[in-house]
Amino acid sequence: MPVYGAPLDGIAVVEVPPHLAHLFAEAHRRLARTDVGVHRGDGEMAVTPAATSGPPPGPDRWLAPDEDVVAAVLGAEAIVVLAGPDVIALDAVPGIHALAAALSAGVLNTWGAKGLFDWRSRHHLATAGLQAWDFARADFGDADLIIATGVDEREATGEWRLAPVVEVHPWSLGPLAERVGRARRDIPMPPLRDALAAVAQAGWTVDRGPLPPSRVTRAYGLALAGSGVVAADPGVAGFWVARTLPTTGLGGAQIPADPETAGFALACVIVAGLLRPGRPALAVVDGLGEGSAELQEVAARLGVRLAVEVWDDDGDVLDADDHARRLERLLAEGGVATVATRTDQLSEMLAAAGPITSWT
Repeated sequence: MPVYGAPLDGIAVVEVPPHLAHLFAEAHRRLARTDVGVHRGDGEMAVTPAATSGPPPGPDRWLAPDEDVVAAVLGAEAIVVLAGPDVIALDAVPGIHALAAALSAGVLNTWGAKGLFDWRSRHHLATAGLQAWDFARADFGDADLIIATGVDEREATGEWRLAPVVEVHPWSLGPLAERVGRARRDIPMPPLRDALAAVAQAGWTVDRGPLPPSRVTRAYGLALAGSGVVAADPGVAGFWVARTLPTTGLGGAQIPADPETAGFALACVIVAGLLRPGRPALAVVDGLGEGSAELQEVAARLGVRLAVEVWDDDGDVLDADDHARRLERLLAEGGVATVATRTDQLSEMLAAAGPITSWT
């Protein structure tokens, strides 16, 4: 079991400031999906367990679905799936792929489950939980049945139980898929996806700085592709990464559900470098606050390349091509850079999905 924090006799510890060890543990749990120890230097060692949802699962990761759930799914016509981070944490991605294909169902994921489906997949409805109208505009109220799986209520902000709900443990997704298959059908895209796409993709066409937030996050997606990591702290930059980063693989976007996690983005990039040296990773923050200097020192001591982009109204005003070239250098060499983003795109996003509700 990996341990972060102060030195501990007889146990290999990745030495980091004890008061920041929880950030490293959270990042490690998300990226490696394993239990992590935290030693705070007071003689005690805590364990951050892998996320769980629902009843304790069987050791073979095959959890037969409840018969009432099977009956409810078989009896429903319009079905939508809400997926949260436990689907990834419990290695149940094949199960949700199987269920979505078996039902020809769309899947709405919260931001901790970004990457469950490629953003171009017919099963990907949108990322939700960030704004007040997300679930209503995802047509949850028109569904006969909502299948909820692996949901973290801190991410499913806003009212989402707008139709009958069955909760399915992530390890029951595959077994359920084998019981409820039906003929392939079209999956209608809800107004939410169209509205969000219209705002985000309009920003993609802007080449002159200051750039819209979605143009910046698109650059992140292109630079890091399916193998890299973009980690963000809760806040303005975190909202835009969670809302508009085009994901093509699991683990590519890391934004915590807990609002009190300043410094997570930097810690996550360090952990990504420890777990897979050379993996491109970028921390995106609104500012370098308390603890940032310590985290930069940890990265230097551990020999990890730390790349940070700070969103700052007074930051560098870059055209799209200049930003892309600088981003490439930043990922290759590490360091801290700033970028100024336009603020007018926020009003368009609020008109599309309502007030921001995440991290409140």
